[in-house]
Amino acid sequence: MRLSTITRQTFGIAAMLVLLHFAHPAFSKRTGRCNTIEAAFTLQDSDGVSGTYFLSGREYIEYNLYRESEAKVGPIGELGLRRNMRHPKATFTLSDGHLVIAKGCRYYRYAMTNGTLTFRGRTTFDGLPCSPDAAISWKGEISVFKGCNAWKFSNTTQSFQQDVSLPEWGLPCDLDAALQWGAREAIFIKGTNFWKLDNEISGPFHTDDLNLCSWYLCGEADWMTQRQRGRFSCNGDRRERERERERERYFGHVFINCWASNYATSIMEQLKLGIRYLDIDTNYKRCGVLGTHHNIFCGESVCHIIKQTRKFLRENPHEVLTLMFNHEMQDEELVIPALTRQLKSQLEPMLNNNVRKSGEQRWPKLRQAVRANKRVFVFFPPFSAVYLRNKWIHAEFWYASTWKEFTVEDGNCSAIVSHTEQKCRRSHEKELIEVSVVATANIWSCVKGLAQECRQFHHDMLRACEQHRYRQNNSPNVLLVDYPEEDPHSPSSVFSAVFHQNIRNLHRHRQGTCQVRIDAAVRRPSEEDESLFFVGSKVKVFSHSNKMQIREIRIPRVSSVDAAYVSDDGHITLIKGCKSIKVNSSSLQTLESDWTTMPSCDSSLDAAEYWNDELYFFKDCNVTIEGQTSQRLSTLGLPCAVDAALNFAGVAYVFKDNRVWVRREGETTFSPDGHTLDWSIDAVVC
Repeated sequence: MRLSTITRQTFGIAAMLVLLHFAHPAFSKRTGRCNTIEAAFTLQDSDGVSGTYFLSGREYIEYNLYRESEAKVGPIGELGLRRNMRHPKATFTLSDGHLVIAKGCRYYRYAMTNGTLTFRGRTTFDGLPCSPDAAISWKGEISVFKGCNAWKFSNTTQSFQQDVSLPEWGLPCDLDAALQWGAREAIFIKGTNFWKLDNEISGPFHTDDLNLCSWYLCGEADWMTQRQRGRFSCNGDRRERERERERERYFGHVFINCWASNYATSIMEQLKLGIRYLDIDTNYKRCGVLGTHHNIFCGESVCHIIKQTRKFLRENPHEVLTLMFNHEMQDEELVIPALTRQLKSQLEPMLNNNVRKSGEQRWPKLRQAVRANKRVFVFFPPFSAVYLRNKWIHAEFWYASTWKEFTVEDGNCSAIVSHTEQKCRRSHEKELIEVSVVATANIWSCVKGLAQECRQFHHDMLRACEQHRYRQNNSPNVLLVDYPEEDPHSPSSVFSAVFHQNIRNLHRHRQGTCQVRIDAAVRRPSEEDESLFFVGSKVKVFSHSNKMQIREIRIPRVSSVDAAYVSDDGHITLIKGCKSIKVNSSSLQTLESDWTTMPSCDSSLDAAEYWNDELYFFKDCNVTIEGQTSQRLSTLGLPCAVDAALNFAGVAYVFKDNRVWVRREGETTFSPDGHTLDWSIDAVVC
């Protein structure tokens, strides 16, 4: 069966995958208006409280400098501005604290009281042109800009005087806005770029860095409306072009290094490491912005997360992301409308609505989502009005979770494996399954301590779930953890567990085009705990204590091998056809400049290994002990044409496809011993 016609399948650990096949959706251009920042100002009210505001058309955004993100959006009338103040041209603050707004040839004075502007009348200024582009009050001086020219207010003459031009400042002509930024800086905005001025000009920077998410600034991300072309891959792995990759949970930034800690890396760093599922806990009132939280602590703003995800999607045009906003949502009456607006403003062309819009509740294939550039799937509570109006919102009922309240008893997290198996057995027919690693902790428990105990069971949990999902031609979809992953390259990390689950899924769901293949295997004498598995031109270094692949290397002049064994001199001998070459087991560098021809060789081998001080050669349906006659593999309980053989710590293993046979000391025949991929080795070739 061709891959494109397989139904009800998920390829990988992510949720938004291939379930049913249907035609590509029609691609539509971005709809709705865009915004231009027309004016901006920082102003203190009568109580000395400072506020930063951006104006565009009929709306304003109040900015939280501490959170580096927008705090509130609303109509300019909420600020106290008159209706004729739509589309203001420039603003600056006088020494008496009054705000001046320029529009046409007129200047309007406002005073700020308790966050509201009060009109104080019109005023005039000598020396200023009509309709200035921008203005700024900074370090006790007022500057006004139009075109390439600048004017500065003179306290001596109480009028504006011509100043140096904007190019002489190091700024472009025709600015949109300017304002004081914090205690020392000023920023100057034009289109989707801005420049900073402290002692010198720096920039340009992209307006994404301002974190104004309720407005889509004109031209800011028009690439979102483009179809994607080219060869598809996932995390750079073309084998996974029909599925997604790792998913993990996210709350916010690190605050305390123990019980309130979640993630030590930024969203962008997590995405680059392979995260494709962000579980975001949101609130509004406590943080002063639409932000993330954990217990009583605030993390970064949701806007900052959205901006980072959009940047990642631009840099990685074949990746798909899921944003989950269900868990631990607070202040729902404020969060839901703000969240909906920010997602639509920043990601609308990429928000995938195929499942609900089609009326058939069918998940699109990854390739369809990528080609149409509908690469973002969003989940949050189905509040009636918002949910009905926005088909890109998906409810959490699609997911079944393995979460069960349990505590880590005496530092032992092993119970989580049996909990996972039971939950997956009961929910195996659910469309999507989330494997949850969230232990219950009291106030004295340390999140890092829980992580240390539970991390070692990531692989076992996924394997416990997959056995039930595979019966439905499905897979585990999400691995959800609730603690910091400080070493993403550790074999016990969530990244490693999910990577190898994806490898098993790849083989399970694409058996017609993807096979398990180990060309050779050999223990590494210089490292008592390690063995080497050869797969094509790559060598997988396997740790027996960790029970998984710990890294991948390449050996110069070795592109593929047929067999490998440890020679009497302690070096590793590699065989390819009728040629061999020796490799230093410590440095893993070849000891000879080229392959040498073996005597009395007429064909290639399947495998070779030393057992009981005798060298065994495997070929077709026979095995030959060096210098002796051959015998049938069936007499040892083995199939014909094995892939590899390994002797480690007195135990003999034989591999063929995704099957393993074992013979322990004192035994005369081999017996089946599970699957090759259960060793957590990336041995799938497509």
